Amino acid sequence: MKLSPEVTDSLTLKFAQLAREKNQAGERIISLGLGEPRFLTPESIVEATIEALKEGYTRYSHPKGLFELRQLIAKKLSSENAIETIPENIIVTPGAKQASMIALMAILEPHDEVINFTPCFVSYVPQVKIAEPNSKIYNIDVNRDDFSIDWDRVREKVNSKTKVIILNSPNNPTGKMLTHEDMLQLVSIIHKYKCLVLSDEIYEKLVFSNFKHISPGSYKEIQDRVITVNGFSKSFSMTGWRIGYVNANAEIIKNMDKLQQHLNTNTATFIQKGVCEAFKIGDEFWDQHNSDLNKKALYIEKTLSEKLNVKIVSPEGGLFAFLNIRASGFNSDTFATKLLEAKSVAVTPGIAFGADWDDHVRVSMAVDYDEFKEGIDLIREFSKEIQV
Repeated sequence: MKLSPEVTDSLTLKFAQLAREKNQAGERIISLGLGEPRFLTPESIVEATIEALKEGYTRYSHPKGLFELRQLIAKKLSSENAIETIPENIIVTPGAKQASMIALMAILEPHDEVINFTPCFVSYVPQVKIAEPNSKIYNIDVNRDDFSIDWDRVREKVNSKTKVIILNSPNNPTGKMLTHEDMLQLVSIIHKYKCLVLSDEIYEKLVFSNFKHISPGSYKEIQDRVITVNGFSKSFSMTGWRIGYVNANAEIIKNMDKLQQHLNTNTATFIQKGVCEAFKIGDEFWDQHNSDLNKKALYIEKTLSEKLNVKIVSPEGGLFAFLNIRASGFNSDTFATKLLEAKSVAVTPGIAFGADWDDHVRVSMAVDYDEFKEGIDLIREFSKEIQV
């Protein structure tokens, strides 16, 4: 298979791996790279998974997933996200990344057009090009002052060939969240052009601002045109477990089910059974972690607010902050490399999230507070030392 040039290695993994190698070699590195929560997977989920293994949940499940789990997901989507659905319209996948991948494979045809907002999660563009190499992607930059979407620019690009608009809120890497006003603009566009929305909501529980997470699928006018992707990796600190899910209309799910059967058969059955326990966990679990994230967001805003070569737009949710380093005179890869060499702090180059974002770097807030504070202090120190 000849891959598109747009299917590149993941820079988010590159710098995290480099930091890991230096740590293993005995050099202390503060890694603000990967978005992997430091808190442990809830013990109740771990215990339920071990029990599932003992009970014999080691065989195939339905390709869509255990009916018990899909029932719980449908109930959750209805009560928490105002998305009316049924278990038959849900597929459990090995990670949210797999969910978006097979969704794109199921809907894209040659020469379809895709609207994607940058900076964005590093896998969106490669996934589109793997799903349909002959598709055309319009990457629309968000506003640099506050990371908001310019919907007039969207209207300039959307047309009868547009198949899907990709959204991610809370956003990776900016921490920006979509508002009700954004959703009204989206509904208007979908109503006119009859395209689809792929809504990646993997960070929905991690909100530490005054904003509230809103699912595009909650708007009944476009509900049948929204593909909702979510999972357990970030909210429950289960990155290595690889379990996510997708909800869509019956026609799309039918095609996705075929892909699941031939690509993966099913998601690990004992993990599916164990994660059923996640739906018993109350909001107080995230209250604690969101309070911690808010503390970090306030610290980074305070520490980098003075006149420096690094500037910050305060994140509203998720696990990341996206720093503007234009005044440093370095591109993002050079900045990240020099920071790692000089201060032993690893961040992710902004170029990983879009061609026009080489003047930014991403900082993860997933680490412990004291380590995060030390890392931000060192970034501030590094910024002051830069001679432009």
